[in-house]
Amino acid sequence: DLDDQFASEKIRMAQMTNKCADDEIEYYVKECGDILGVSNQINNPDDPKAILHYIFQEIVKYKSSSLS
Repeated sequence: DLDDQFASEKIRMAQMTNKCADDEIEYYVKECGDILGVSNQINNPDDPKAILHYIFQEIVKYKSSSLS
C-alpha cells in the first residue's frame, strides 16, 4: 500500500503499535527498528536486544549532550 510506504515514521510507528499484540513484542521491536533505521546501524538486526541496546545508547548520548 502506497500510503504505508510514504507515511511518516511517527504514523508508521503508531500503526505498528496498534497492529501488534502483547505477545508479539520481538516482532514489534524488529519492525520499529526497521522504521527508525536502526537495523541498518547494527550488526545483528534480527536481535531485538541489539536494537533496544542501540536505541538506549542513542538516548544516553542525546541526554548527555543536552546536559552540557
